[in-house]
Amino acid sequence: MAATQLTADLHPLLTEYVIKKLQKNRLTTVYSFVKVEAEQLIRITSLPAESIVLVKNQLIERFAGQCRNAQAHTGHDNVPLGTGIGSIDALLQGGLIPGHIYECCGESGTGKTLLCMTISANVAQQRSLVYYIDTKCDFSGRKIQQILDKGQRKLSEQELGHTMARIKVERIFSPELLVQVVEELATGKHREEDTHLKLLVIDSLPSLWYLFQDSSSSIEPLGLLTKLICSLRNLATQQNVAVVLVNLAVRMVDGMAGSSTIEGKRKVCPNGNYPALGRYWESAPGTRLLLERPDDENGDQLGSITRLVQVWKSNYLRTGERTIVRMTDAGVR
Repeated sequence: MAATQLTADLHPLLTEYVIKKLQKNRLTTVYSFVKVEAEQLIRITSLPAESIVLVKNQLIERFAGQCRNAQAHTGHDNVPLGTGIGSIDALLQGGLIPGHIYECCGESGTGKTLLCMTISANVAQQRSLVYYIDTKCDFSGRKIQQILDKGQRKLSEQELGHTMARIKVERIFSPELLVQVVEELATGKHREEDTHLKLLVIDSLPSLWYLFQDSSSSIEPLGLLTKLICSLRNLATQQNVAVVLVNLAVRMVDGMAGSSTIEGKRKVCPNGNYPALGRYWESAPGTRLLLERPDDENGDQLGSITRLVQVWKSNYLRTGERTIVRMTDAGVR
């Protein structure tokens, strides 16, 4: 903790502006930050007391040593969760790591939902519970059945029914309800006796937070984003769940007031896009994957189309690594 530098990637509330104010007061490491009294940090950063306490607790939980029961620790299986898509598993060095937060980002129509449904179907086939939160009414049980029917292993009618039953779908249309459900999942409220939750999919986030587009205040949406980030991290680490989020990749509109200044401060992908939900959200997922249409986007003789998937950012994968996947009627291949 003593040697860990304070950076904007450590917590969404630690923006570049806040980091600079802390550095001016010689608070440059995590240790120096957490040992200072909250009142002094409030004066330095101008953040509310609740935010200071939240950030300190999160940093202490993340970087301080903890006493754990060895027997309980061995119960957490950190073997990567295979997605059932060979090229994606190779890109992710084996699959989705339990306890890690992933984000699938891309323009509208690039196949993000189909990718999530394919992963969900393949994970459920491994006798693991999947919780799928649908915010756009895009989830299709018929598509899941089609993916499973045309999978590598032919399932009997009974196996097909049991596999589909392991995908729990909930439609949510408000940010407040989303936060509430994730908090309940983090406490194990939805855990079943014979199955353990292995994967949470949220498709998608912008459709909920764009409800605040005309809001006169940014406090409420940012507060809900903070709660969501904390709840997702608690769920991932405490329940050993892999989390997959869906986000939009958008481009700054030319001519927008201050667009050049804002875009210059954003972490822009090589193709000029950046993730929706603003700079505040950029550090939330541990790994962000970008789905793109290739330059020569044409369907092949089998009616499938290709998509380029590359690592936009990650804390354990090399940025820029990429692979090609095929989008078919039977899911992603």
